[in-house]
Amino acid sequence: MMKKIILLSLALISLSPSAFALQVGVSIAQMDDVFLSRLRGYVIERSKTYPDMKLQFEDAQGAVDKQLSQVQNFINAKVDVIIVNPVDTQGTKNVSDAARAAKIPLIYLNRMPSDSEMGNGVSYIGSNEIEAGRLQMQYLADRVKDRPSVNVAIMKGLLSNDATRFRTQGAKEIIAKHPNMHVVIEDTAKWMREDGMNLMNNWILSGDKIDILSANADEMAIGAAMAIKSNGMKIGKDILVGGTDGGPNGLQSIKAGLLTVTVFQDAKSQAYGAVDMAEKASKGESIKDINFIPFQLVTPENYQKFMTK
Repeated sequence: MMKKIILLSLALISLSPSAFALQVGVSIAQMDDVFLSRLRGYVIERSKTYPDMKLQFEDAQGAVDKQLSQVQNFINAKVDVIIVNPVDTQGTKNVSDAARAAKIPLIYLNRMPSDSEMGNGVSYIGSNEIEAGRLQMQYLADRVKDRPSVNVAIMKGLLSNDATRFRTQGAKEIIAKHPNMHVVIEDTAKWMREDGMNLMNNWILSGDKIDILSANADEMAIGAAMAIKSNGMKIGKDILVGGTDGGPNGLQSIKAGLLTVTVFQDAKSQAYGAVDMAEKASKGESIKDINFIPFQLVTPENYQKFMTK
């Protein structure tokens, strides 16, 4: 009997510490995206408050099939929880079905699926995207309310993302309430600064009269602002420029006068919340199906208070 106890003790000692760890698989849509890179950093930061938590990150590189394969690999590795920042918010059903079938809690982060029902082991944490568009455009509309006619250009993110659709929808809801405002042109710059610069250059060179540039994200807005300046125009005087996300680059651009306004998306609260939810879900505790983190307006008057966030 004593020999069996000794052998069992030796076997337990020889087991890798990871055998007792909370294993969390994390698939990020595109790690070279500035905002998503920050999100990943905050996930890592928060995980350190749980000593037993081990993260495995995968970069989906903008491919739906790659992300599904990553999730299936997580399932095969028997992770305890899966966190997914989806590539395509209309392409998540297979991911949700696979996680449910394996009875592994799944948390969608930052991008809310439109083809997957939340609940029954699947949750979401992020923000109500339509509100970002409303906040940004209401501020811009107030700046031009006395002008007889205002031309608005909308720079969209990836068309596969619901954030693009809802932020644009929110902006258009506000525009529709102001008879002097009209959308004259809209196109995608894929969330990227360089694409935003190129698209804005094309619009300027085509001779389109633009009074407001409304971008779904700061990086595109910053690229557009650089194009505006390089063409000899002044931001705030010739064109108002709105962004969304309110990260370090956006805040510095508000300070430097490159952006007229942005909307703060709380990446830290989203990421921290996802990690906290993963820890609770791993213990079988109930978590909310949908967790919205509010957007906040950032202007030249209040941007400094967001610098510490």
